[in-house]
Amino acid sequence: MSSAKKTNAGLLVALGAVAVLAIIAAVVVLLVLPMFKVVNEVEVRVPEQGAPEASVVASEAVESTEAADKITNDEVFTFRNIFEPLLGVVAVGTTAATESTTGTVEISEYATGTLYLIAIGTENNEQYANFIWNGQEYLLVEGDVIDGTPWKVLDIRTSDVVMLYGDQQVVLSVGQGISK
Repeated sequence: MSSAKKTNAGLLVALGAVAVLAIIAAVVVLLVLPMFKVVNEVEVRVPEQGAPEASVVASEAVESTEAADKITNDEVFTFRNIFEPLLGVVAVGTTAATESTTGTVEISEYATGTLYLIAIGTENNEQYANFIWNGQEYLLVEGDVIDGTPWKVLDIRTSDVVMLYGDQQVVLSVGQGISK
């Protein structure tokens, strides 16, 4: 009979341990589950065009007079073709093309479909970059877009320019050309 009592005692200890583990697991689930709360709508606020820049004193609060339109998750979290540039063709012109020559090299000597960085300069404390694209010369500052292309100037440095082609950054050095 002593072996039957030992078996029953072992069974009771095992059942007690399983019960204690189940209680601990339930407490952990109740504490962790609220962290994974599903949000149905996310409010996205778009800054106004006339909003003050970073130079505003931190104690001043900027209040919006109009509420931004609500944007659903379907509008934000959708599939995007990663091979398609984010910046499409720009309809509004931001640059002016000029027919000229640069130094002793004629513009017509440059290949079409290739963006060339010819020079970087400064005028009135504003840096500009001189490009040739499809037989036209462009003088661009940071933020400018070449008309009809996804090329945008991100940063002008002393000897190179960081360009944005769609959503891909490209660094061009003076005298270098790139075709996409």
